[in-house]
Amino acid sequence: MAKINNLDDFNNLTSNITSFSHAYLFDTNNLQEAFKCSKEFAKKLICQNVTDESEKEDIYYKIDNNEFDDLYIVNPDTVGINTEEIEKLIHEMTTKSLRDDGRRVYIIYGFERISREISNKILKFLEEPVPNLYGILLTENIDHILSTIISRCQILRLVFENDNIENEILNNMALFLSKLIKIGPKTIAYINDYFDDFFTDRTKMYDAFELIENILSNCIKEKYGQEYIKEYYIEELFNLPIMSIINMLDITNKIKKLIKQNINLNLLIDRYIIEISKELEYAKNSRSNI
Repeated sequence: MAKINNLDDFNNLTSNITSFSHAYLFDTNNLQEAFKCSKEFAKKLICQNVTDESEKEDIYYKIDNNEFDDLYIVNPDTVGINTEEIEKLIHEMTTKSLRDDGRRVYIIYGFERISREISNKILKFLEEPVPNLYGILLTENIDHILSTIISRCQILRLVFENDNIENEILNNMALFLSKLIKIGPKTIAYINDYFDDFFTDRTKMYDAFELIENILSNCIKEKYGQEYIKEYYIEELFNLPIMSIINMLDITNKIKKLIKQNINLNLLIDRYIIEISKELEYAKNSRSNI
């Protein structure tokens, strides 16, 4: 998976591509940034044979301003993409272009949100490629896409790095764990303080739990005298028995896997708090009985 920070990094990543596939799947951790990249890639696809610089600049300008007739963008809301939208896409993209070379591109944003019925319509479209037509599908959850669609696409995995954002999430997750260790199930009343921005974004929630996993793993290394990362250190964790931390790590890993499934994220956080609280209570009782 390529780690990139901006459009320049993306353009460097794709600069050597000379033979283009009829369909691409951008698997990413940031749909908005990947969408910007998809429009840049659309320029490459559409202007493969354009040698006139003024014509190329005109196409680029129209693409940047969403005025280019041979670029069709489907940008669904959280409800998903309806059948009429896809049928309109297929009709528009199979109609003859007004330009001489007729190269056309369609972009579908948040492809994992579409239903199985619409997935099958797109699959049929991919199975019978139209000459000079290119598709770019954007997803933050490739596991929710039909394997038959994935197999017909060239996959570009794009991870956008942002140290400031990651540090902020790390700090939130450390505070969340500290609160959970101190007050147990009552932490449910505070979950919006730590997870409010993630409840509509499964990828961000997954990343948050991955950081929790790293914090717990870091503490285990520390307890075994191995090299650990100071930024991941939480004093409250260090005071727990190592088996409790290992069990907390197992619970975290289990919830992290469930995040990628179509399960209510609020309920998963509640479940996580309850399971971790039970483990902490068991550890507390075990120590008191020694």
